Amino acid sequence: MKTQIKQNKLYKAIKLAYWKPVLASAFCTTTVLASGAVYAQQQNESTQANQDTTEIIEVKGIRSTIQDSIDIKRESTTIVDGISASDIGDLPALSIGEALETLTGASSHREQGGATEISIRGLGPYLGSTVFNGREASNGSGDRSVNFSQFPSELFNKIAIYKTQEASLIEGGVSGQIALETVKPLDYGKRSFQFEYKANWNPDNSDLEDPERDLGSRITASFIDQYESAKFGEIGISVGAQKNLATNPEQEARTTSGWRDCRFDPASEEGIYSTGTCDSGAGDLALEVDPATGVAPDANTPYVFVPSSYSYRQNITDDDRESLFGAVQWRPNDKLEINIDGEYSDRVFTEVRNDLVFAESRRIDAPNVAAEDHIAGDLVVTEGGALRSFTNEQRIETHSHYQERLEEYTGGGINIKYNVSDVLRVSADFSTSKTERRENIIQTRLQSEPIDIYGNEVVGADDDGRVETRTDIMQNGALIPTFTVQNFDVTNADLFADAARTRVDLNQFRNNKIDAFRTDFDYIPDIDFLRSIKGGLRYSQLEYESVPRVRDEFTFDDEAIAGASEACRNSSFPESGFLSAVSGGQPLITNVDESGNVIEQGTGNAYATFDPLCLASNLLGDDPSVPAPRDTIENVEVEEDTFAVYLQADYDTFISGYGVRGNFGVRYVQTEVNSAGLRGALTAVYDDEGGLSDIVEDGSELTRIEGGSDYSEFLPSFNLVVDLTEEVIVRGALYRALSRPSPSDLGYGRSFSGLSSDSANDSLNDAVGLAVANGNPSLEPLLSWNADTAVEWYANDDTILALGLYYKSFEGGFENTSAVETFTVDGQDIDTIVTTQQKDDDTSTIYGVEITASHSLSYLDSWLRGFGAKISYNYSDSDFEFEDAQFGASSVYDGDTEVERVGIVPPANLFGFSKHVLSTQVYYEMGGFSAALNYKYRSEYFQQFISTPGNLRYVGDTGVFEARMSYRINEHLKVSVEAINLFDEPRRQYNPQMENFSEVNVYGPRMFAGIQYRY
Repeated sequence: MKTQIKQNKLYKAIKLAYWKPVLASAFCTTTVLASGAVYAQQQNESTQANQDTTEIIEVKGIRSTIQDSIDIKRESTTIVDGISASDIGDLPALSIGEALETLTGASSHREQGGATEISIRGLGPYLGSTVFNGREASNGSGDRSVNFSQFPSELFNKIAIYKTQEASLIEGGVSGQIALETVKPLDYGKRSFQFEYKANWNPDNSDLEDPERDLGSRITASFIDQYESAKFGEIGISVGAQKNLATNPEQEARTTSGWRDCRFDPASEEGIYSTGTCDSGAGDLALEVDPATGVAPDANTPYVFVPSSYSYRQNITDDDRESLFGAVQWRPNDKLEINIDGEYSDRVFTEVRNDLVFAESRRIDAPNVAAEDHIAGDLVVTEGGALRSFTNEQRIETHSHYQERLEEYTGGGINIKYNVSDVLRVSADFSTSKTERRENIIQTRLQSEPIDIYGNEVVGADDDGRVETRTDIMQNGALIPTFTVQNFDVTNADLFADAARTRVDLNQFRNNKIDAFRTDFDYIPDIDFLRSIKGGLRYSQLEYESVPRVRDEFTFDDEAIAGASEACRNSSFPESGFLSAVSGGQPLITNVDESGNVIEQGTGNAYATFDPLCLASNLLGDDPSVPAPRDTIENVEVEEDTFAVYLQADYDTFISGYGVRGNFGVRYVQTEVNSAGLRGALTAVYDDEGGLSDIVEDGSELTRIEGGSDYSEFLPSFNLVVDLTEEVIVRGALYRALSRPSPSDLGYGRSFSGLSSDSANDSLNDAVGLAVANGNPSLEPLLSWNADTAVEWYANDDTILALGLYYKSFEGGFENTSAVETFTVDGQDIDTIVTTQQKDDDTSTIYGVEITASHSLSYLDSWLRGFGAKISYNYSDSDFEFEDAQFGASSVYDGDTEVERVGIVPPANLFGFSKHVLSTQVYYEMGGFSAALNYKYRSEYFQQFISTPGNLRYVGDTGVFEARMSYRINEHLKVSVEAINLFDEPRRQYNPQMENFSEVNVYGPRMFAGIQYRY
């Protein structure tokens, strides 16, 4: 390992206190100085020019992009926001996700600091749809969203969000449809070769002792050309490729995802007042309504939400992505056109995770425990049951992970258009889209022990290896938990001398494929007010399979730990300043003696870490081998077949002197879902300590079970545009839309939420006591009736002021229903409550308002004419309710008997729903110089887990700054600098309610500097 370089304290103080204002001031100063220089140069050139010469200004860059966006919105017959670029690679963003966020009402879920899934109008990605070149796209997440970080923005030249529906659009988006388009070479109309290199630097990467690389790189090349011959007609080709190498360091404070409701009743010896874990026995609440009394026994019992463990995670990452696209556009004559295109993306993401785990957070000292029997501190709980401070004895563990995620996307198709006559065109389109994702994890646990690896006594650990601990959660200015331990140095690797365990997991094995065919016609009738009549049919087949986890587990004698620990420990903590941005100036871990005096050794933001592959290999005696996928009761296998047919009329006429245009039509959709799962006898796996670590199939033959559903829906639509004047447009739309459940939500598998991946469980009954249904094959789509209206003012090419209102009425929502199922484990029949989602008959609504404004000072006769701004804001409100599967209101079925369960947490709103979404941009352009500062804000929202979709997880509100500057040296060369997440905005998560800390992720800013050559 490298010797750690300590940062100068003055440098650290300046970085923390002045980073934001210095960076913002530098950006503004550079912009003003550059604008002055450019303006002075232009003034000198102007005085030398002939005064009678008329100046022709070609608008490019950010201003041109905004003008194109205004044109897209103005000319559309639906409510649309979009971005296009005259040249490939000119979309003003580092990824498709970042570009989409600049459009009104679009917001993202962020991973590794970048935009991934996109929500429209504050609604989750589940309620939207995405098409590539007019076709559905698969993904590896198990839902219907698209991971936009997988695709480089440089290889697309147009993106748009259709917020109202028309019959010709592929169904699937209640909130809207995102459309991405690659360039068509003949339509592009000129030869182009482009090469761009961008260096990537993450400031937090400099805090790593041994980063994967100091600088990342992003290399993009594309070529477009057209050819014409008398024999073959016109042929255009376009090809593009990108190689992206990046590091995305991440710091985390987190809990396990499984929570318990522990009773907090001094009259009871169970729950918090028990001597063991607070949820064992009758420690959790009885919330099923007693039919005899009509009341749940514990409906009014105080409780505390408790996770299995709290932990810190330090990450060292490496991200390697290769992307390719190609297209051929062929017009052999004026009647026939053939388009063939393909896209490919291959991503390898690796991550070294170093965890410090406080593994027994369900052992909580009750208020009646004598002060001398625990470390100083009180039990502090909010009225909503969220922990703020507690003391306990618990084991402390290090977890050393190596994770790799392999994801490959392949898509493309062929489109044929034929002009039968001057008034009739027919087309056919064949497409395929396939995503394969594999995720492998190798993890080794070491645990605290009363003697270290050399046999020396550990003063702070009792006979079971437990350490007196106080946990303070979001206290004294911290966004995360901090810990006080008694006489235990977490930085000393010698003290982790017990319960060595290595798990080798095939953690994700997912395949998603969509094959589709559609044929359409476009007919121009001899009717004055009808511009065209369109129609067509489409068939698609979606296949999704998932093996959630296959695990090989190995345990080792304590004698094996010393050699592996010595060989594989890191000489120092891998990262300086770890989580200091969110700890409120406090150390993460404070080590004290019996009198409460702080011990310097073991106090700070560091802990013992190990090389995960080295540790696993030393303990195993060989390199670990990832298991192959196998049949389990968790497996999901879904096939969805959809047939759709539509008819649409486009109209354009005048009524009372006003231009009136739009379309009306209907789309009919028929879908059939078939889902398969496996059932069979199970066996429990215990570690050397007697703790339950897993439940697996016992090796006997599994039985295949099948389920499914089918539905048919009519989706009418009507869009109206009235040109009141040359500058003012009024729009309206009425339509019915549907959003289908995620493929993973249609599964037929089962898993056990009582099993924690981070710590041992007390009993088989506790582990099996709560089972999770990996989907419901009978889950129906969410349908809504929708109404939109908008008024738009276009003062000039650079100016728009638009106000839109929308209303959605959902036909049904989702409710949790639970049934008692029997699982046979080691020959013992155990009854468990299995909770799944189903559609109910309740109706709910959402209404919203969105505002778009854009303006440029281009009319001024001074250097100020280079300034412009754009702002977009979306507000929405909804009465939709989504109950938590474990703690929300539900119906429980025991045979034919239905029993109501009382909820103790408030329901969430729609998945991905944010009340407020804001995007602002201030830019300056003069000559070849261009600069922009963006701010994006999104209020808190409910983000589902794919593995446990019924559990509520909230993401806190987020505000992110981005900046970019570029200078075009000449027509061939351009240099640029860009940055995202400028001020290191963390991502904060809570579950199962907004008071309960769940996770904080710190990514740091990301900087890019590039040069582009175009010919």
